[in-house]
Amino acid sequence: PTLVPTLDPTAVAATIAAGETRLGATSVEPLCLRWEDTDDDGEPEWVGLYLRPEKPPRLAAFVLDGDAWYDLQPLEKEKHGLGEHPACELEVRDLNADGRTEILVWGHAETNTDLLHIFVWDGTGYALLAFFEGEAGVRLENSDGDLSDEVVVGYEAGDDLVWEAVYTWDGANYAWTWERYAWFYLDRPHAYHTDTPEHAVISFYLALDDRDLPGAYGLLSASAQAAQPYETWAVGFATTVAAEVGAVHETARSGDSATVVAQVRAYDNVDGRVFATLWDVTWTVVHTEAGWRLVGATANQLDRWELPYYRQ
Repeated sequence: PTLVPTLDPTAVAATIAAGETRLGATSVEPLCLRWEDTDDDGEPEWVGLYLRPEKPPRLAAFVLDGDAWYDLQPLEKEKHGLGEHPACELEVRDLNADGRTEILVWGHAETNTDLLHIFVWDGTGYALLAFFEGEAGVRLENSDGDLSDEVVVGYEAGDDLVWEAVYTWDGANYAWTWERYAWFYLDRPHAYHTDTPEHAVISFYLALDDRDLPGAYGLLSASAQAAQPYETWAVGFATTVAAEVGAVHETARSGDSATVVAQVRAYDNVDGRVFATLWDVTWTVVHTEAGWRLVGATANQLDRWELPYYRQ
């Protein structure tokens, strides 16, 4: 077993006192402090957040390594910097499994803007590796089941919906890899919007993702339901544990009929193993007195892969 090193109380007290003295000399009053190894040299540094008294106020971050002070700087062109409100949301870890320790600084601005800045030691200072801004949340999620978190950025899409962009580390940068729709609010029951052909398709897959199979079936047209009773139709989703839909676009309309294309990720539990399948889907949708309803679809499989560490 790995032995836990014994801390010397005297040395720890001296380190804390030295840090307090250095902070006092700069007139910085930290909102929070952490003692972490931020540059992978085997020795911990002080990393902290504080609020600069500007108009509007600006969240600031720093690393104190002995007598060396490093500011964690956002890009100059960023409207909100690291944030405009007091916050103490700070993480220090290898976020993307690249063998380096990253510093994650979360911030907030205006009424609903969330920010995430990721910094990494580059040998001379702490470089900005990536930054994200979303009006409907920024969060981390292991969406591809590889134990490394992706960054999910949310944007308001109206009608209780959020459009989310998923960014994945490619070895050099965070690159866009997927988009999807999700619910803005977590409270249930959700209202399935069918006022447009696109909304009807989005609602269908959100219902599947909620495992609300009766709700999804109810979004099919009368002719589609007549062709396949619910019990038979539901068997087709027996292994489905989640579904995501993105890139939804209406491509044609003629009278009360419309064509909608979308990309769909279906997650299925097959004999205890979870697989993701990416589909290109084209739906025919018709307008009824109750709203738009789905008639039928053609699907083209684009990719399939296993998620060894999938967690819903």
